[in-house]
Amino acid sequence: MKKLLQRHLGKCLETCRMDGILTSDHFPEPLVEVPHHSEHGDFASNIAMLLAKSEKKPPRLLADGIVARLRSDTDLFEKVEVAGPGFINFFLNKDVWRKTLEVICASGDEYGKSTIGQGKKVQVEFVSANPTGPLHIGHGRGAATGDAIASILSAAGFHVVREYYINDAGNQMDTLGRSVYLRYRELLGERVEFPQNCYQGDYIKDIARDLIAKHGSKYLETSEEDAVSLFAKIGGDIILKGIQQDLRDFGVVHDTWFSEQSLFDSGKVQESIAYLKDKGVLYENDGALWFRTTQFGDDKDRVVVRGNGVTTYFA
Repeated sequence: MKKLLQRHLGKCLETCRMDGILTSDHFPEPLVEVPHHSEHGDFASNIAMLLAKSEKKPPRLLADGIVARLRSDTDLFEKVEVAGPGFINFFLNKDVWRKTLEVICASGDEYGKSTIGQGKKVQVEFVSANPTGPLHIGHGRGAATGDAIASILSAAGFHVVREYYINDAGNQMDTLGRSVYLRYRELLGERVEFPQNCYQGDYIKDIARDLIAKHGSKYLETSEEDAVSLFAKIGGDIILKGIQQDLRDFGVVHDTWFSEQSLFDSGKVQESIAYLKDKGVLYENDGALWFRTTQFGDDKDRVVVRGNGVTTYFA
């Protein structure tokens, strides 16, 4: 509506110039704003005050001349009046609003869509909770916000891909596997000391019970290292399926579920580290491998590979 009024004002200024009311060759872009008080109209403009200096006329006199021509458009305006030192207040014809409602109803889901994005690709990565536990209300907020942003961008003509980045590599997965393994042994009758840094939720026991129902005690004969690795994979898959179902029930659908572990399995992480070493932006210090991020404007350098050989999330 502001743009419509700006165009309308622009044409009116040209008419005023033809009629000799205005003499300038170039006009500033008409500013149209919503007044702070409804009694001042639906919209208001200070265009007369902006023109006063170049026209060398009082703004109220200029406003009177502009308004006299605007009043003839009864299809758009119920009334147009001059206020204060030269503000122009617009009171729109009520049919203008009603016609907009008709357009909305006729357009349906297409109303408000545009081609501003021109098909430019945009990736919106959101939620991306670690597959080490069920979603909580904070993840729900992230899901609603991310999905809304993706929908707005899509409606604006961007080619949007919604991505969930699965953090299925690193210490948190080892902790998940160890948590399930310890609960598994505990449910099979062993006395187990359960560490505080393991996952404490009842869902860990549920996964362990499911393993016992399907496989009995067979994994007691497996080495702890192998069992922890296997339980991390099984537990992660179960939790991820629950996350996916929760998001579907919530009305949020991702186009891509990208596994962090797949980057390691494909060798891309090591390839990237080798590439950065070759470029001279990685260096060793205190047994760790560091990225010279200060060279690129960061406040400090960042660890890429820890002293124990484990890559950081930054890597």
